Amino acid sequence: MAAGALLPARRAWSSTLDGIRHARATLDTDDERFWQIVRAQFHLAPGTAYLNTAGLGASPFAVTNMVKAMMDREEAAPAPGHNEEDWSRIRAKCAAFLGPGCGADEIALVSTATEGINIILNGLGLVRQDEVITSTHEHVALCIPLLHKMKTAGIELRTFEPDLKHAQGNVDRIAALVTSRTRLVFLSHVTCTTGQVLPVADIARLVAQRRILFALDGAQSLGQFAIDIKASGADFYTASGHKWLMGPKRTGILYVRKDRLDTLTPTVVGAYSDQANSLADRRLELRPNAQRFEYGTQNGALVYGLEAAADFVSTIGLDAVWKHNQALATACVDGLRTIAGAELLSPDDAPSR
Repeated sequence: MAAGALLPARRAWSSTLDGIRHARATLDTDDERFWQIVRAQFHLAPGTAYLNTAGLGASPFAVTNMVKAMMDREEAAPAPGHNEEDWSRIRAKCAAFLGPGCGADEIALVSTATEGINIILNGLGLVRQDEVITSTHEHVALCIPLLHKMKTAGIELRTFEPDLKHAQGNVDRIAALVTSRTRLVFLSHVTCTTGQVLPVADIARLVAQRRILFALDGAQSLGQFAIDIKASGADFYTASGHKWLMGPKRTGILYVRKDRLDTLTPTVVGAYSDQANSLADRRLELRPNAQRFEYGTQNGALVYGLEAAADFVSTIGLDAVWKHNQALATACVDGLRTIAGAELLSPDDAPSR
């Protein structure tokens, strides 16, 4: 019964990917017919122009079919725990979106970017008068945990207004805020307010010289364009799966650079966080990788749905996605510039937008 419940999703998932593979092989990705084939993979009503992927990505049939079938499979043959081999494969596929240098052992599967952000802020052992630098353009997923940490732990927040004209200006503004008490710089990779791509590698070089940790909220970058997390210089990176990756809601990833693992203490642990434990011997060994930040029974259907989303985007090609998105954004910007009185908030410099 379990295998039978999974077959419809596997067929639909495979069929969807085969159709896109064929389109990719026979049509140029500049050809509108290619994107019509991609468009047909979504539940959205014909004629609908959906423009809020930055808030909530619409999941394709490949994702929703997989989630539904895996839910049915679980109910047909309930079993505790999860398949470690499957989870390892899925972490590896998520790691691939962060560049060739990222290992699966540096990835934890979390519920949202918000959870990842809280794991980072709560795990660093920040204390009174420790300083965290961030921008005034952060999403509430970061703002609220920072403010909560300020109220409960007494940390100090230092903020800067992003420079929309000059990328280097953002590096300079951060440098001006750094003091001997600065412990962490935590920023959006891409801001949710203006779509600004911050010069993260330059910021990372600055803070590394000062021995300051660097974390990125990648909610607006994961699945939108190619990321080289090692080149970015980030110590930590977290993102939701439900935006540009178009995965199930309540999925996400947390990246912890291998040599930073012991700087981050898990504050919530449970089954699967450990490598070994014995209450009788008072012994606990956490996993020697980012999996120590995973815990408890998960909704496995969502995790398999996240894998389907990763496969869907990879089959289209992240290079093609980014090129297409850039073309649409440029057309939008060019059109807005013809409207008298319209104010363009995004940076003029294309690489920063």
